[in-house]
Amino acid sequence: MGYSTLLFLHVTSAFTMVTAAGLFLAVALAQRSDRYSATALRLAPVASILWPIGGLLAIVFGVWLALHDSQYSLADGWIIAAIVLWVIGSAIGGRLGAGYRKMATSGAAADPSALVMNLALILTLVVILIDMIYKPGAS
Repeated sequence: MGYSTLLFLHVTSAFTMVTAAGLFLAVALAQRSDRYSATALRLAPVASILWPIGGLLAIVFGVWLALHDSQYSLADGWIIAAIVLWVIGSAIGGRLGAGYRKMATSGAAADPSALVMNLALILTLVVILIDMIYKPGAS
């Protein structure tokens, strides 16, 4: 596979993660409203599916890109930072997805920390994006 194809697949996977994060946030915000909470819970399974798929594909294609292009190395600081941030984001997104699935299937109460976790997930994704764009420390 060529560089452009790998980059396209990596970025598309990242957009899938961002879409899932947006859906997670929509569910969290709608949970604060009695009017929209039931409707929003229908989004939770979609986000819970998109998050791991996008996350897995983003890391696979990202590592593949780093190995494919000779100007990058997995030992580059910005790539290590992206992988560490990806692990953090994956953990947060996985916990959110599990919590929303539990709410949707059992009618459990909303997790009071869900909004904070959503904000942490969004912050993590923004920092990854900045890292990917500016590649700090790259030559």
